[in-house]
Amino acid sequence: MNKLKFVVGVFALTLIVGFGATKANAWCDPLDIYCGFTITADIWSQHDDVSRYRHLGSSSDYCTPGPDSSRWRGRSDIYRIHNPGDPFTLTLDWEDDPNSLLDDLVLVVLEDCDANRCIGSDYHTLEFSTANGNAIVDDDANGIWVIVDSRTDIHKEYTLSAYCGDFPFAVELMSFSASRSADGIALNWSTASETDNDRFEVSRRDLTGDDWMTVAVVNGQGNSAARHDYSFVDRNINNSGYSYELAGYDVNGVRQVFGTVEVEAATPVAPVLESYELVGNYPNPFNPTTNIRFALANATEVQLTVYDIAGREVADLVNGMVEAGVHDIEFDASGLSSGVYFAQLRGAFGSDVMKMVLMK
Repeated sequence: MNKLKFVVGVFALTLIVGFGATKANAWCDPLDIYCGFTITADIWSQHDDVSRYRHLGSSSDYCTPGPDSSRWRGRSDIYRIHNPGDPFTLTLDWEDDPNSLLDDLVLVVLEDCDANRCIGSDYHTLEFSTANGNAIVDDDANGIWVIVDSRTDIHKEYTLSAYCGDFPFAVELMSFSASRSADGIALNWSTASETDNDRFEVSRRDLTGDDWMTVAVVNGQGNSAARHDYSFVDRNINNSGYSYELAGYDVNGVRQVFGTVEVEAATPVAPVLESYELVGNYPNPFNPTTNIRFALANATEVQLTVYDIAGREVADLVNGMVEAGVHDIEFDASGLSSGVYFAQLRGAFGSDVMKMVLMK
């Protein structure tokens, strides 16, 4: 029997945070991060005029420290933090040059991408809290803008961590990504460490809707200082676009959202056919309806018939000329009893049979 070469192409939007991640260097084109994220990245040598980081209406009051003659004028990596909470702490770590009185890097936080107000500026740690009168109100749809900036032409690796709550996150999240495959949508995330982490919860919503539903619960590591990788494949999907949310629960039942990722709707590519194939049915088992899929390389006369286990015909679904391509035919078994049924595809090309299970 000639077989079908079935090719599906999809476009997926994937967020990856971690070593080697592509950083956003263009102004107002940031990499989105969330509480609990830890980013390891590099500042590369290349100049980038940071004089734009100044208070609105001021020609001399820069967000970055130092007089005009020694203003920070290096390469910038730009991030956008969502759901900062209170308190909210950013830490920037790197191996500083011991021969320089000035730090190689600086951390700057802006109210938004227009740099109209510098929320704070420090070399290593920025802490925002109502307790110290320096709280952040995340009332801007653009989020809070974070800049890691270099002083001069350097190549420097750094780690940027975002914490929320009274203590650093129970989960130090390194990455969270989603991608579509033939099996479904694969969710992958990694942690650098976990403290009192009971479990993760993955939720999903259709990009055209507002309702979230839990699709997976994955046990955490409790307490661990080692890296752990997690994965889950969401198979109960269609070609729609989806948003996924990763949350966690500590041992006390406190829930925290770590981040969200989106996967765009699938765009199938026309299959390359040698002749024909009875591809399968979905769902299977089914109750009481299922879709039977078959594919044809050319337009031809086709019969698609369903038989019970005794060989009796119970449905004549297709009988006539059918165009080339992939076709889905609904089979309604409302009047039939539970059991095994067979679908047979026949034509001048030959025939093929597959088994289906009706489970009421």
